[in-house]
Amino acid sequence: MAEGGPHPDPHSEDSTLPNLSDSHLLKCPICLEQLRQPKSLPCRHSLCEECLSSYIVSEVLGTSDTATSFICPVCRTLTHPVDKTEDKEKWAQQFPTDTVAIEMIQLRNRTTEPRYCAPCQRKGSMTPAQFWCKTTQSLFCESCKVDHHDVVHVSCDIVDMRGSGNFLLRQETSDKRCDKHKNKISYYCEDHKSLGCSKCITVGHRKCDNVSTTEDYCEKLNNSSQLEEIKTFLQQGADDMESMIKDFYLRQQNIADDKDAVLKSIDDLQERMDKRIREMKKEITDDVIMAYKQERENLKVSTQKCERLKVAIQNTLASSATALQRNAHMDTIRLYQKGQTELEACNDLVKEMQMSISTVSIEHEIDSDVTSLNFGKVVVRKQQRDFPGVPTLGKPLSQCEVKEIRKVTIKCPSDQLDCAARGVVYFPKGRIVVGDINNKKIKLINDAGDVVDELKLDGNPWDLCMVDNTTVAAAIQSPGGIHVVTVTPSKLTLSSVINTNKQCYGITYRVGEFIVTTGSEVCSVKKDGTTKTLYRYTDKVYALSHDSKDGQLFIAHFTASTGSTAIGRLSTDNKYTDVLKVGEAKNPYGVDVDMEGNVYVCGYSSNNVVQMSGDGTNVRELLTATDSITYPRAISVCGDKLVVTNQSGQTNSIQVFQLV
Repeated sequence: MAEGGPHPDPHSEDSTLPNLSDSHLLKCPICLEQLRQPKSLPCRHSLCEECLSSYIVSEVLGTSDTATSFICPVCRTLTHPVDKTEDKEKWAQQFPTDTVAIEMIQLRNRTTEPRYCAPCQRKGSMTPAQFWCKTTQSLFCESCKVDHHDVVHVSCDIVDMRGSGNFLLRQETSDKRCDKHKNKISYYCEDHKSLGCSKCITVGHRKCDNVSTTEDYCEKLNNSSQLEEIKTFLQQGADDMESMIKDFYLRQQNIADDKDAVLKSIDDLQERMDKRIREMKKEITDDVIMAYKQERENLKVSTQKCERLKVAIQNTLASSATALQRNAHMDTIRLYQKGQTELEACNDLVKEMQMSISTVSIEHEIDSDVTSLNFGKVVVRKQQRDFPGVPTLGKPLSQCEVKEIRKVTIKCPSDQLDCAARGVVYFPKGRIVVGDINNKKIKLINDAGDVVDELKLDGNPWDLCMVDNTTVAAAIQSPGGIHVVTVTPSKLTLSSVINTNKQCYGITYRVGEFIVTTGSEVCSVKKDGTTKTLYRYTDKVYALSHDSKDGQLFIAHFTASTGSTAIGRLSTDNKYTDVLKVGEAKNPYGVDVDMEGNVYVCGYSSNNVVQMSGDGTNVRELLTATDSITYPRAISVCGDKLVVTNQSGQTNSIQVFQLV
């Protein structure tokens, strides 16, 4: 409560009032100033209308013109405007005004004003008030209370203001009222997760099975230990955010050190050259600075996401402790719902960061022959990594069940033939890139499931792999080679072509080089086209993937012979191990590895998808023909989601699943 009023009765409904000392509740999470024209999102986070509008426009900038949603800047919950047809600049106006926040700001300002005895003011004296009569709504000093009030009134409710003083707040907000019926809010419907007055419950929730008073529901939460459990998980989430933030800051320092080392290397090389190459020095230096700034900005954006969610979780924990202490039933329920949303957001953010964030190093590659008169080139290397000390809050993917969440049509009006998707990549933000060998195209699908762009190729795209969060590469079966494609939210652009003089089938990207299969060989391919054979096989190999943690390759052998190797593993020093025999999976085609090291295999002739541990000891059938899996060709795993393509029955669509 704000300073200057009486202590509330901890057992009264008045104790549900928000604590004005919780100043963080009145700050906008974007501008960090006191809320101005606050708007409340469905996830219960409030922001300045102007800040929210600017954020929405910035968030959807560069996406499809048909975008119909955005994510909350605090908990990253997907949020839809009331009217999606209006201009995005007006979406913020559609959300309800946070009247509670406005009232708290107004009352906090008013409680700082001095209060004087009413009878003394009429006599021209500004004597500070010491008592408040709730019955007559009047202020008195001690003398006037005895001489004027007590002579006439004997049973009034008198508040002694000398102890502490939120009496104005208690007076004006003691009962929360329903916006629709203006009655006191005292009920909660668990079925619809909504608060309401008696009329709301009678009209809108009479058929609901789980309706109770706010007091009873809070008691239920307390008795079931749900509040304590979510507080524990929220604290764990806040700790995880703190650990990730520290890691981001450390990595910023590391790439700053890399930058300094590269600049020093450039300066050392400059000393061995004459004045004719000063312009070349400036060019390479600019490349270093540009690479550094780009990677630093990427890390800053990730840090801001974690910091916003961390602050929101800490605020929820602090406010819930206050609400519980005061038996604030309505606030307890609201904070419990808010905490659930933030806990889910924390899980999703940890998974996203574990999938999308890489260890970045900036290196300077130079030619040992200084007579060539060049400063070499700047190389930014990325390798996927784990966050130290940040466990996944959900259960392991190897223990999850799978459910289909959508089918996506990939056939376009310009296609001359039915599609044949032999390669697919699932990006962290929901975009999917699929290769269509029949129509010789690569297609981009947005997170809403719409094909937003297609790129015609001079060759047959077989398998696809992700190079980084903005780049894919396609193995070209005929005439051969690798096509590297830049991916934006709505555009595909061919950035380079690598000639190999060999037909390429499976492809993956590992530590700065491509690994491809050429039928019965596995080869490494540099960006300049230099090709080296790593291993040879006696049967056909059409797909491969690698574990980003240790770099080991998983090779899919296209065979159905009993006793033959279905999946093999090739270490970074080219030592080969059989991992899975033909049985659960026959004629393995597509293969991918998730962030926990589980391997997913498309059984082409067994009509299934198999999930197994990296050593092949634990194998389970994840998807079968009953899930509409018919001759599966390709698979891509992204966090707890995966996408599968099929050759038969669903050639013009792909299936997206989630592990839950």
